[in-house]
Amino acid sequence: MSGDEGGVATDTHAPASIPTGFHLRTPEAWVDFSTADEASENRLADRARADAVAGGFTADQAGRYAEQVRRSVREARRSGAVHAAGVFQLYEDGPLTATVLVAVATPPASGDILGALTAVGQPARADGTWRRVSTAEIPGIGTVGRVYGIQNVTQDGATMRCAVMHTVVPMPGSADVVVVTGSSPNLAEAEDIFELFGAITETLKFTWDDDLPALTAVTESVGEAAAGS
Repeated sequence: MSGDEGGVATDTHAPASIPTGFHLRTPEAWVDFSTADEASENRLADRARADAVAGGFTADQAGRYAEQVRRSVREARRSGAVHAAGVFQLYEDGPLTATVLVAVATPPASGDILGALTAVGQPARADGTWRRVSTAEIPGIGTVGRVYGIQNVTQDGATMRCAVMHTVVPMPGSADVVVVTGSSPNLAEAEDIFELFGAITETLKFTWDDDLPALTAVTESVGEAAAGS
């Protein structure tokens, strides 16, 4: 499993073989972070606080921003993600926070993952949340299902409104699927955020390596799974 930027997958195996990993390209400003333990959330939160103070934020504002970063990283660690990356940057008009998680999931018993996606389509609600269902094309993979919208997201006990996109990618040789989830609380830039998440997801490429185990859904604890990857 990899989030590096230069990898190009070449499948030399029979189509039925299960991938052992993947490449996902993220913009230069993004950072990959470990889902194995608390070290990454502490490191990134400390960096976010220092950057905020250097950028002119008050100590209270910097603390709130750092805690938001910490919650995002912690949620990735606890979600069972096999890979996580994010951007935590400060601009004149405020901070930009966004994360992308990659997880392996087993579809419903019916096996109809696209049907399950369609069932969650939802028009705008009185509270301002909404979600829509669509499809997208990933080069070398084909048609994938997608759900996106504005949703209330709970991270480490705190609820915030976020622009969220889930893309469900069939995994070759397996009944499991890879789910790429992007999330950001920057609602004013929601349309641009959705375009960004879509562009990142379109870079997904599966990889095969005979020396590695097949890419499968996480069944052990998150820490054990990440440590063994």
